[in-house]
Amino acid sequence: MVREAKLKDSEVIAKIIVETWKYAYIGIIDKNYADNLDVQRFIQIITDNIQDKKETIFVYEENEIIKGFISGKFIDNNNYQCETVGLYVLPKYQQLGIGRILFKQINNFFSEHNCQKMILWTLKGAKNNSFYENNGGVIAEEIFLKIGEKEYAGVGFSFKLHPSGI
Repeated sequence: MVREAKLKDSEVIAKIIVETWKYAYIGIIDKNYADNLDVQRFIQIITDNIQDKKETIFVYEENEIIKGFISGKFIDNNNYQCETVGLYVLPKYQQLGIGRILFKQINNFFSEHNCQKMILWTLKGAKNNSFYENNGGVIAEEIFLKIGEKEYAGVGFSFKLHPSGI
C-alpha cells in the first residue's frame, strides 16, 4: 500500500536512505562518505520536510513494513514545475515493482497539480539510471553534484507529465 508519510515514519525513512546509499552507489561515490552517513541527520531532514511540507513523501508499506519511499517538491523553473527528490527502495525489496508503484504515485500526484514537466537528479552511471529511462525519462541536463567533499558527474532526467483532464 502507498500512503503519504507521517512524522512517525521519519526514522524508518532515514534508515532506508542510509542503507540504500551504501548499496546503490558502490564504485561511484567515495565509500568513506557512504559508510559515514548519519541516520540522525536524515531523521531531522525528513522530519523537517514532513512538518514544514517542503516535500511530499509517499511510502510503500506492506505488512506494517516500510519497504521504500519517494519524495518530491514543486519548483519554479522555466523548464520544470516539479522535481522528484528521492526514490529509495531497500535493496532486499528491489526488482519487485515497488519503485515503479512509487514512481507512478508521484507522477500522478504532480499531474493532479497540473505539472507538465518533472526533473530528477541522479549520479551519472548509477544502477538506477536504466529504471528512469524505462519509465520515460530522458537525460536532459548534466551537472556536477557535490556529495561530501567531492564533486561527481550528475544527470537530470526529464519526464513529461500529463496534467489532469488531458
